[in-house]
Amino acid sequence: MPLMLGRKPKKFSPKTLTATRWLSNVPPPPGRIWREWKVPANAWGAYGNLTIGDCTLASKAHTMMMMTAHTGTMFIPEEADIIAAYSAISGYDPNATPDANGNNPTDTGCAMTDVLNYWQTTGIAGHKILAWAAVNWMNPVQLAQSLYIFGCVDVGVNLPNSAMDQTNAGKAWDVVPDDGGIAGGHDVPIYGEGSLGNSCVTWGARQEITNAWVQKYIEEAYVVITEDWLNHVSGLAPNMLDLDALNADLAALRA
Repeated sequence: MPLMLGRKPKKFSPKTLTATRWLSNVPPPPGRIWREWKVPANAWGAYGNLTIGDCTLASKAHTMMMMTAHTGTMFIPEEADIIAAYSAISGYDPNATPDANGNNPTDTGCAMTDVLNYWQTTGIAGHKILAWAAVNWMNPVQLAQSLYIFGCVDVGVNLPNSAMDQTNAGKAWDVVPDDGGIAGGHDVPIYGEGSLGNSCVTWGARQEITNAWVQKYIEEAYVVITEDWLNHVSGLAPNMLDLDALNADLAALRA
């Protein structure tokens, strides 16, 4: 099965908040977190990422589905709206003349922070976020806390060729002695966490990831804050998340 990527290297944005101080009082989360159960397995869709490098937008479509499934009625974005956002951010033109290798020269991918900024300011498929914040994925407790409180950790990975082979073979992404080199950058939303590792959704399906793989191949990680999810969290755990600190950061961002 053909598998496309599309994440450009990590790009600094002054609008990136830091989640650490919001999580200071959050206890270790449950032994297992499984957010993706609310979305039927056949509903995810690849959102074009089997043929074009729009992983940074496909991941946002999946996250909108997961979050709205938990906070109300599940919203399923139209693929055309996701690809339109990819075009607006990256300059992708589906009708561009192919290059000498038969590739679309405008299919160049996106930086994750450019997509997050567009999601905040313009919106994707009619939905906006309030903000996003960086997560320290090298700290397993903070990664699990972030997933527990915010529902999703959106990670940018340097994907080895071995991961594509593992996906096509129906296996977990795991570290192997010869990973075949880095195929490119990829963006996947992590929705699940347990003792053996994490689970994400990519290319329209659920994918398992081992803890060792997480430590080796992730380059950047973020949580997103939406009005619906913030209200959801406030009702679930008012004494856990430092809402005062979070709201102060959101107010400073709007100033």
